[in-house]
Amino acid sequence: MARRFSWDSLFLIAMSSTCATAMGGLATGIFGFDLIGVSALLVASALGSFLIFMMTNRTCTRFGDALIDEIERIIEDDARITEIDSARFHDLQDQIHAMHARRREDTASRQFAIARSEEILDVLRMLEGPVVVFDRLGAVRLTNTASDTLFGCEESPTGTGIVQMLEHSTLRDQIIDGLSEGALHGRLFECEYDTHQDCEDSVRQFKASILSLGDVEEGPFVLSLLDLTREHRVSRMKSDFVSKASHELRTPMASIRAYLEMLVDDEITEESERTRVLRSMLQDTDRLSDLVDNMLNISKIEAGMVRPVLERTDLGEISRRVLQRLEPVASEKNISLASSPAPVDLTVEGDASMLEQVVENLASNAIKYTPEGGRVSITIDTDPLEKTVVVSITDTGLGIPSDVQERVFEKFFRVTSYERMAKGTGLGLNLCRNIVESVHQGRIGVDSRVGEGSRFWFSVPVGFAGARAA
Repeated sequence: MARRFSWDSLFLIAMSSTCATAMGGLATGIFGFDLIGVSALLVASALGSFLIFMMTNRTCTRFGDALIDEIERIIEDDARITEIDSARFHDLQDQIHAMHARRREDTASRQFAIARSEEILDVLRMLEGPVVVFDRLGAVRLTNTASDTLFGCEESPTGTGIVQMLEHSTLRDQIIDGLSEGALHGRLFECEYDTHQDCEDSVRQFKASILSLGDVEEGPFVLSLLDLTREHRVSRMKSDFVSKASHELRTPMASIRAYLEMLVDDEITEESERTRVLRSMLQDTDRLSDLVDNMLNISKIEAGMVRPVLERTDLGEISRRVLQRLEPVASEKNISLASSPAPVDLTVEGDASMLEQVVENLASNAIKYTPEGGRVSITIDTDPLEKTVVVSITDTGLGIPSDVQERVFEKFFRVTSYERMAKGTGLGLNLCRNIVESVHQGRIGVDSRVGEGSRFWFSVPVGFAGARAA
């Protein structure tokens, strides 16, 4: 291409000069050196110059296009220049190769950084615990879904102040102090956050840790929160359970011990008094046995260790057997018992012994808290819409205050004002709820008015597959 440029250029220049000279000489010979001849000379010279320009421009354009094509081929194919034998062109080629390599490295680095950023964001979003990234000035840079949910943000609140975000948390003042002192890296806190929700866990407990992603003083900082609310609630429940269980166990044991000491010391000499004491000890022993049995049954159901024996069970027949057993107890208080089952099929698929225990617990509670001369009845009917059998135990007893009705099925809960009226452990209703809801996938509830009596009810599906313990 270099040789072609040199010979083509010289040839064109020579031809143009010759043509211009010939035309000028011809014009001079024809018109002489007068005004017309001079004008013809100028026109011929201009025409020759135009021809020279056009030829030269065509040659340069063709050379420029060829050079651009060669450079593009170098960039695209990483090829070597073979037709140009020039050190300057080879230096240009090396520079192009270097620029091309840097461009590829920069592109690969950007793609890698973008991929890593997307991976980090995906991991951050998947974390169950809230995570917030904020800078030295306290401005939030990044949050995950868990933190947006906790702090009530519809979308990532980038730019929001971390202090404002933690307005309802005990961590707020600690963050402020750490930012002012430049000592946030590696800090661990126990904190609370009030979600302002009308629920049991409105105030949630967290373990907070703060780490710096850069300089320990300048940040940015990562705040991660570990939710300890459930652990604290379980711990409180365990403590309450142990406390209440100990109290329930201690009372009958103390009574039995006192009676035994009286018998050992021969403080009871009359046979009738001795018989009364022994009967009382027997009752306390039964109470201890029932308490232990109930606690074991509840724990087994909650742990999923109970395997119900499923069979076709007639709830009407169960109710009649329960009323027969409770008749002597009801007669002592002059309480009338009644049963009014519906004239339809009252059988369900369930564990007969467990369901009988539920009916007996509810009916015996009704007798306990019904004054003398009252009435306790068992009604059984079907609910065609939900395909269940509903058992209702109604009494004319004291009734339950509305503010504690939702708590009567909790472990060890008893209405304080009724504790002296009848002995109990507060586990019977909780066991009933576990048997009905966890084992039989049913429902249980209470309707009551103080002074008018109560209606405890439970419903069990007529048939269900795969019954299991919770």
